[in-house]
Amino acid sequence: MNIENNQPATNLYAQNLANRTNANAAKESGNGVKPQATPIGEKVEISKLDGLRNQPEIRPEVVAKGKELLNDPNYPSKEIVDAIAKLIVPFADDE
Repeated sequence: MNIENNQPATNLYAQNLANRTNANAAKESGNGVKPQATPIGEKVEISKLDGLRNQPEIRPEVVAKGKELLNDPNYPSKEIVDAIAKLIVPFADDE
């Protein structure tokens, strides 16, 4: 059985937070510069967590997108369900 080791959740959280902070900074400056991902081995400064703390607890645009997807009878698509199923049970059909 092949099981891939994934990054610890804290590393992913820190990396996503850094990417979001960079994206927000680029939006605010209006320079159109694409944010760069933080390399996996790097640590993120704790001060960058302030950006997360300043975010509202409930984001109306995300709630609206969730409601839209909930009312879509074709969501999730068969391809998405199959991809998730393969992640949960990583075996070929013929095994």
